[in-house]
Amino acid sequence: MKSFLGRNWTALAVVAVAAGALCTSCKSVEYNVENVKQLAELQGVPKQGYQGMSIYKDYLVSLQNTGVATIYRLRNDGMDCLRQFKLASNDKVNHANVASFGLERYKPSDEFPLLYVSQCSRQRYKGLKDVCFVERISLTEDPRLVQTIVLDDSDGLFGYALQWVIDHRRRLLIGYGNTLENLAEGNRWRMMFFRLPALSEGPEVHLRPEDALDNYCIQDIDARFVSQQIGQGACVHKGRMYIPVGVGTEKHPSILYVWNLRRKRLEQVLNLQKLVPAEFEDCEPYHGNLIMQTNGMGVVRIHPLP
Repeated sequence: MKSFLGRNWTALAVVAVAAGALCTSCKSVEYNVENVKQLAELQGVPKQGYQGMSIYKDYLVSLQNTGVATIYRLRNDGMDCLRQFKLASNDKVNHANVASFGLERYKPSDEFPLLYVSQCSRQRYKGLKDVCFVERISLTEDPRLVQTIVLDDSDGLFGYALQWVIDHRRRLLIGYGNTLENLAEGNRWRMMFFRLPALSEGPEVHLRPEDALDNYCIQDIDARFVSQQIGQGACVHKGRMYIPVGVGTEKHPSILYVWNLRRKRLEQVLNLQKLVPAEFEDCEPYHGNLIMQTNGMGVVRIHPLP
């Protein structure tokens, strides 16, 4: 996910690195070239940037801008491409920035649970903003859009980018993103927590801020999480949210934040720019590793899981 602001924000990279150094209450983990490996190149559609990604068992689903999906089978030393198709929500205004497999299946016999896809675009999709597309995908059948979830954000709590990720353990749908814009002065990173809507609630579900189980800005709790930087995807695992940021440049380095959701505490700030000089996109735990989809280095395996 890229910002459209054209100013020079070199100082922000320095601040981000300093945040890691100041994070004295965080765990100290040193990663080197032995911990980070390029697992495979991506085989998506040319000229469409890689965006959301999610993993179910040994299957990795990679999304690209507009909603192009490629399914791979993960191996210890690589990936096998199995199928490529357009999502049912494929559209020029679908940035497909984050992907999360859910808990429900459309039918009990389906290969995959439902896939939740963040539209994450300035432009509206059929009049709706901040949409979460719920898709039924398969290795053989055509995809189907089975539910659309939208936040009725009349108070403008989120700015450019509202994204959605699932907390499986607590059966929550988490909306997170900027209150203004990636690099805007005064920007904050907001988290809103909702009960995960059931498929039985209908084809279009509207969430309201007053429905939120919790609603806070990270910087109001811990200012070490830098508020002015380019956000990407995220995932939740065992009560922690893994939040990659940056585009793999000196101005906007590749940084991974680990946020403890239950304790509302920043646990780690990992600057991985030297090891992964590529644009972070989306991530997912897998067999004790963190799998990171990038633009520039394909799929990267980070071991051990931070």
